[in-house]
Amino acid sequence: MVHPAHKWIWSSSCQNKHKVFFWLVLKDRISTRELLKRKKMQLPDYTCVLCNETIEESLTHLLLECQFARQCWALVNVEVDLDLDPFQILQSFKDQLGVHFFMEVIILMSWSIWRARNDFIFRQIQPAIALAKENFREEFRWLLLRAKRAYFPMIEQWTANLV
Repeated sequence: MVHPAHKWIWSSSCQNKHKVFFWLVLKDRISTRELLKRKKMQLPDYTCVLCNETIEESLTHLLLECQFARQCWALVNVEVDLDLDPFQILQSFKDQLGVHFFMEVIILMSWSIWRARNDFIFRQIQPAIALAKENFREEFRWLLLRAKRAYFPMIEQWTANLV
């Protein structure tokens, strides 16, 4: 049976690049250092660039376990329960957010974390929670152009209440 998260992705108001990104996340096909290592790609280092710990950068670590990721999720008042499997974590995020546009929040925050990682690797921009928050807000502003009009008041109120 297919988890409802797949339907949630494709019915979200996110840009197609964000939807495909998150679909690849659910399939564990994002090119994290751990995946590149599995594909026998030689890198000088396989550790996470977003935290100071010497932990291999897996998809789970990067988007959920990493201290940087946890701080990003805290910006949208979501707490990660690592005792759950990935699909249970999605359901937990949905329940914690309690808004119709929960999947947009999940996708765009995951994208912001991924972007912070890539900005450091490819552009040498130091990861910063404030920058990740601004990237999230910017992507969310673009989302308003595609979101269902009925969600506008809720989205505007929700974004105004962000830390």
